[in-house]
Amino acid sequence: MKNKKILAMLVMTMALSGVLTACGFGGDDPEEQVIVETTPTPEPTKAPKPSATPAPADGQDTIYTSKDKSIAIKLPDATWANKSDEKDLISFESPDQGKILITHGAGEEDMSSAVIPSTEDMANSLERASGLGTASDYEIQNYSASDVNGVNVYSYNVKYHNTEKTGGIAWAVKRVLANDGEFYNIEASIKKDDENLLKKVQDAVASFQILGDSTLKAAAPQQTGGNAASNGTEEKNQAADNQAADNQTAEGTTGEDASSDNGESFGGNSEDSLSDTNQTRTIYRNSDGQALVIYADGNGNWVDDDGNTYRFANDEDVYDQDDVDYYYHGEAADVYYMPMPE
Repeated sequence: MKNKKILAMLVMTMALSGVLTACGFGGDDPEEQVIVETTPTPEPTKAPKPSATPAPADGQDTIYTSKDKSIAIKLPDATWANKSDEKDLISFESPDQGKILITHGAGEEDMSSAVIPSTEDMANSLERASGLGTASDYEIQNYSASDVNGVNVYSYNVKYHNTEKTGGIAWAVKRVLANDGEFYNIEASIKKDDENLLKKVQDAVASFQILGDSTLKAAAPQQTGGNAASNGTEEKNQAADNQAADNQTAEGTTGEDASSDNGESFGGNSEDSLSDTNQTRTIYRNSDGQALVIYADGNGNWVDDDGNTYRFANDEDVYDQDDVDYYYHGEAADVYYMPMPE
């Protein structure tokens, strides 16, 4: 496992392919594939309960929770499948899109072998160590190093210009959470030079959540809605509040009326759901501050009454299936229907 972590903290094109192959991804050559024929048995075997809710066929997000319940991540779409789920190493693959690898280390031995990209120079050193000798082979973009609730967070993308050296990988998305005694490394490789795909994968990497005990949990806590951060700009908040007030005035709806109509307006959710951000949320369109209520459909997805789907890139930024951007202020549906004070 120590060797896997060393590789994983190097460049995606070397580490991801090497580690994931060792974890059973298999080769891309059809001759390397193993076809296993099964014989029906007289008595069916009860299938184990999956740890993630399967995504619908239309490509909505899938929330995957690890077997040990230590982490969760929203995968880009239904084509991404889990390939490995073992202690400190979880991986996913989409045949036409790429791979995602999550590695974890803690303690003196793991930290001594980990190479953390704590500066952009170190990030460049990691790329060169993988065999990308010159700057013309790759380009590091949007490097950032920040302190998030006392945890060091390093994020950046790598655009590969020489895909012959990377085995066809066009982009890498990298995010590392670390302190003196522990790290999580989330890396994704993308096969296509496609901006839409890049954004989907970036959102997936940013959605990483730590569910179990960890000294890094403050930087990637479980997204429970009620604890969502509300640290946007004053202008954004004011526009959202103003629009919500306009909606309430126009509709003349009281909190009591909203509760009585809840069964029809929110997919049959109970009255309690109006104030529960795990079930309903009010979001605001960034372009004009238009307020909208969305609700959890029971399959890990957020939808509105018209069947549109929404994904949370983080605790604030929300996108619909057409990538229209919205802002989440940490509010449930009751805010949308709250009566104006007299």
